[in-house]
Amino acid sequence: MKLLILGLDGATFDLIRPWTDAGKLPNLARLIQNGVHTDLLSTLPPVTSPAWPSFMTGCNPGKHGVFDFIQPSGASYSLVNSTQIKKPTMWQILSNMGYRVGVLNVPVTYPPQPINGFMITGILSPKQGTICYPQDLISRHQPKLGAYRISPNVQYKPGNEEAYIKDIYDLIHAHGKWAVHLMQHEPVDVLMIHFIALDIMMHALWRLMDSSHPRHTPSPYQNAIQGGYQLVDEYVGQMLDLLPPDAHVITMSDHGFGPLNRIVNLNNFLMEKGFLRLNRKPMTMLKALAFRLGLSPAVIYRLVEKVGLQNIATKVSKNTRNQVLGKFLNYDNVDWGQTVAYSMGHVGQIYLNMVGREPHGIVTQASYKRTRQDIVNALQELRDENGRSLISKIILREETYHGPYADKGPDIHLVLDDYNIIAYPLFATNGRIVTEQIRGDSGCHRREGIVIAHGPQFKQNVPLPISADIIDIAPTIFALLGEAVPEHMDGAVLVDFFKTQPDVTYFDAEQELRESHTLGEAENKQIENRLRDLGYL
Repeated sequence: MKLLILGLDGATFDLIRPWTDAGKLPNLARLIQNGVHTDLLSTLPPVTSPAWPSFMTGCNPGKHGVFDFIQPSGASYSLVNSTQIKKPTMWQILSNMGYRVGVLNVPVTYPPQPINGFMITGILSPKQGTICYPQDLISRHQPKLGAYRISPNVQYKPGNEEAYIKDIYDLIHAHGKWAVHLMQHEPVDVLMIHFIALDIMMHALWRLMDSSHPRHTPSPYQNAIQGGYQLVDEYVGQMLDLLPPDAHVITMSDHGFGPLNRIVNLNNFLMEKGFLRLNRKPMTMLKALAFRLGLSPAVIYRLVEKVGLQNIATKVSKNTRNQVLGKFLNYDNVDWGQTVAYSMGHVGQIYLNMVGREPHGIVTQASYKRTRQDIVNALQELRDENGRSLISKIILREETYHGPYADKGPDIHLVLDDYNIIAYPLFATNGRIVTEQIRGDSGCHRREGIVIAHGPQFKQNVPLPISADIIDIAPTIFALLGEAVPEHMDGAVLVDFFKTQPDVTYFDAEQELRESHTLGEAENKQIENRLRDLGYL
């Protein structure tokens, strides 16, 4: 094997550095001490679904076309999948060059693409779908390894920590066992292994670990996240032991992680400022009145907890609560003929209601910049109950996206309280603008992920002071392998990683892509429910 790529979803040096220093993660420590490492900047927003396609293609979302788990369209949205990636992935290009490639569990790879090697798709895969290439790959190895797992089987609810943690650890074991086994029985030149479980458990359990979190409570499970990292580290060690001496290892995450304190109902703010208007239908007016009076599923759930029925409340799954929320105010209640902007997406994305993009768009290209600036000006008034501004940064579309699909991305991206606050992903959870989390998540993404490069061509024991970008990894891999870099890639070869300056050349790697694939209704429902369970919808 020439190259092993380890994808640790959501991994952050904020946790890895103290734990490697304390001897808790010996194998990651070995990679750091004998390699080069730095922060790896994610996409905007720093979300799994645009980040991994950006890594796989070396292109920004404006070129590859994936901006979130969903593609908004006014009152509706569609789920993304691998066929909506509009640029060839490195797996396709390397396969065409004659490399044998293996890809395990990477997000946004369903449906799997034919490659010279094998692929098992990741978190956005339906349970009953064909999730591997070749189609018999899983069935050939399942008798020895047991059923392959895509995602958690247990949803986190306060009170079920033991069952939840056991299930998350089992998910790590499943992906780790499959990775080690396939390394031994399906030899390839380039192999990528992805661990999704770290991201999922940090969303749920951050407050148990972080004594400075506003919702921190002493818990016997305070070391659960560390335990998850240690399990992954053990499998990393097993994989390193299988590599030949001249192999290279790139360890990376799609984004970082940190605490999550509160959420903002951005659509409520847009309503307050007159940018979003509700229709005048009787049911809509009744729902709006209920919200103004404080009657919402979020409030009802909190009341149930306060009167001592929390044991009943915690038996209600997140998915059920989310479905109930959908019965209250939602995008179907919007008067699109009078609405110039709406929010959809959990990090802080605002879309203008554009003519030609949204089904009932009213904002023209001629009025676009003026309208957007009006919204930006109004956002300066987004403050908490103490008058503190919640806006850390406002980023306009053209400042982060470029390419033929850039206009499909959010027109305004907000960084709310340095990502300590996020937006409610769909319409609103209650009638307030700034509110508590109904879901209970206490961790969320940061833009600073990790990259560690280890092997004969890379420098040793070098922390770089300058961050890399996630789109830089793909061109760096081609240079590492001694191949010309596809010229359509936006990223740059990370020449500072190398002991000796690589000779970088470029070539035209464009190729015909697959036709877009629309998931069936049952597949869509499964994936949508999983995204709801994980807090992304």
